[in-house]
Amino acid sequence: MARPEVTGRKHASRNRTGPLVERAGKSIAEFCAAYGISRATFANWRKDGLGPACTQVVPRGRVLITQESEDQWKRAHTAPVATISAAE
Repeated sequence: MARPEVTGRKHASRNRTGPLVERAGKSIAEFCAAYGISRATFANWRKDGLGPACTQVVPRGRVLITQESEDQWKRAHTAPVATISAAE
């Protein structure tokens, strides 16, 4: 297929204006990218019961992590950082 710069055509993917409906959450790949972890780490967390709750809308469909479950996971697994005074 010729390049669009040569033919003057636009890519089909560039004609899209965006999603027609608002997404219900992040995919596992998006979650891993947002927190800088691998899919293997995510799988280990889920196996050990440490990962966020996942939702699968239809059987064998895409698995999503809702914003609510991500926020709940973040609160449960994030410890406040203690501040160290300069006098010590």
